[in-house]
Amino acid sequence: MLSQTQDADQSGPPVLEGSGLLKVEKSPPGVVNDIKLAFFLAVYDVRHRYARSIIGPFWITLQTAFFVGCIGFVFSAISAVSTRDFLPYFAISFVLWSFLSGSTNNSTTTLLDAGGFIKDRGLPAYVFFLQCFFRHLLFLAHNIAVPILLFVFLGGTTFFRVIAAIPGLVIFAGVTLCLSLVVGSLATRYRDVQPVVESLMNLAFLASPIMWKPDLLSGREFLLHYNPVVHLLAVWRDPMLNGVMPWGSFAISLMFLAVLASLAWYALTQLRNAPFWI
Repeated sequence: MLSQTQDADQSGPPVLEGSGLLKVEKSPPGVVNDIKLAFFLAVYDVRHRYARSIIGPFWITLQTAFFVGCIGFVFSAISAVSTRDFLPYFAISFVLWSFLSGSTNNSTTTLLDAGGFIKDRGLPAYVFFLQCFFRHLLFLAHNIAVPILLFVFLGGTTFFRVIAAIPGLVIFAGVTLCLSLVVGSLATRYRDVQPVVESLMNLAFLASPIMWKPDLLSGREFLLHYNPVVHLLAVWRDPMLNGVMPWGSFAISLMFLAVLASLAWYALTQLRNAPFWI
């Protein structure tokens, strides 16, 4: 049960009462407090999902490990690639793609699920998009253990290469957040957007070098240049695995982020109408 106190002087963070009830203390209006609230709701959501589980959220890690292991061995044989080289490549690609696709797909129903809080409690609609983003960021924090273990035991990268990949990872996270805001707002306003987004994300997964390496398109590499997901993957994966920054993909990803950020800003200005869309 979500409840708010009416004392505007109380500015403390949300707390989880001993009784297990979710109590959100009303904080002064502001972006920082909204971000804190969104993060708290995301943490509570993950904990609630695995409340009666023995290993809790680490089921997320085990599910990813099983999938990466099974698919990795199969596709390394199909692609005639060494399993030692392919498993770390596929693991890190799949984990980061799951973060983007999961956040984007879930954003299409985020405001519909939070309709009561938006209409009855008057909470800003964008808080729930941030909650969705933080929730999948927490999933990523659990899933990232799989490629880390593979890198430790099989090799494939170094500490300095991981540091070099940070700018690309920041761009990737920014694109994920902005895309979720844009797609989620559109899907709330126009319900036909949701199945279209899900279909496009599935198509992008198959058409992008995640379960296969770009070398597989020998002689047709030019096709990859028209896929924005390829560039979003390259800006952090190439520095991490190959030690080289693809500056062309870096520039394209920055332009893609700038366009999405502009659209996300416009979407935020329209979210005041969200109670009428739900």
